[in-house]
Amino acid sequence: MKKILFILTAIICMAVTAQAQTVYVSNGSDAVAYHKSKSCSYLQNSKDIKSVSTAEAKKMGRHECQRCYGTAAAAKKATTATKKKVTETKKATTIARDEKGRFIKKADTEKKAAKKVAKTEKKAAEKAAKTEKKAAEKSIKDAKKKTTPARDEKGRFIKKADTKKATSKKSTKKAA
Repeated sequence: MKKILFILTAIICMAVTAQAQTVYVSNGSDAVAYHKSKSCSYLQNSKDIKSVSTAEAKKMGRHECQRCYGTAAAAKKATTATKKKVTETKKATTIARDEKGRFIKKADTEKKAAKKVAKTEKKAAEKAAKTEKKAAEKSIKDAKKKTTPARDEKGRFIKKADTKKATSKKSTKKAA
């Protein structure tokens, strides 16, 4: 019984010391990992190397160096990246809710989107029809102005033959 208790306390002590293990971190802006030793080749170009605990390094957002910790570190890094992608996709595919917090069926949201598109298309078509109608009315008015017969001072229509005679009479009066 004493041996088992002693072994358990030894395991607990090792676990605690593993958590408080000193690691080395570069203070550069591109640094993303923590290292087991200062002699890691990834730290060769670093000018400012700081020693911190593993917990502090993790709080800083650093992960294990692949060279210092081996392929296990790379596997951990890959799994955390996939976990992030999964959570992002879950956020993107969450079910929509209405103003009262009730779930909205996907078909309903698609119908709303289709209605919105149809409404904007309808408005655009109406606007185009209005501008086309105005242009047609303007061209009709212009055509009417060109084809409307002349009128005298009392508003009566003047025949074309009369206008020719009137202009010839005016020219003969001026000549005389």
